[in-house]
Amino acid sequence: MNKARKDRRADFSRGRRCLEEAMILRVRFQEVDSMRIVWHGHYFTYFEEARQAFGRRYDLDYPVFLDNGLAAPLVHFWIDFLAPARMNDELTVVARLFESEGAELRFGYVLKRSAEDKVMATGGSIQVFTTLQGELILTPPPLMQERYRQWADLWKEQS
Repeated sequence: MNKARKDRRADFSRGRRCLEEAMILRVRFQEVDSMRIVWHGHYFTYFEEARQAFGRRYDLDYPVFLDNGLAAPLVHFWIDFLAPARMNDELTVVARLFESEGAELRFGYVLKRSAEDKVMATGGSIQVFTTLQGELILTPPPLMQERYRQWADLWKEQS
């Protein structure tokens, strides 16, 4: 990995408070390849499922965006694979939203094999806000300003 990219990832969450949600899933037969390990593309789905669970818990899911005239497209998504997940593994996926002053959502993800608490993959994503017509929003929209007020006492230091 080149140094600039590694530094950007390291700075992604450094010194930022976060909110988190965890979910458990089991690797299904159709998610593994001929080597009986999870095909790499499914990790994106696992992280997306954790992000949606976060949204349901904190009232920040896609229907809420749409109801507020917003879209939140992904502009960057990465995964670092550390160990393979296998068929029938029970996995814990944690999604953390990091506090930001900008008009963006910065999520970090950790995927572990539940029984061993072994980290299998980590990753992150950045979403921006646009109008439903696709115009980029440069300041935090009222929805996010309100959520930040609601979450004032919930933020915690990253562990």
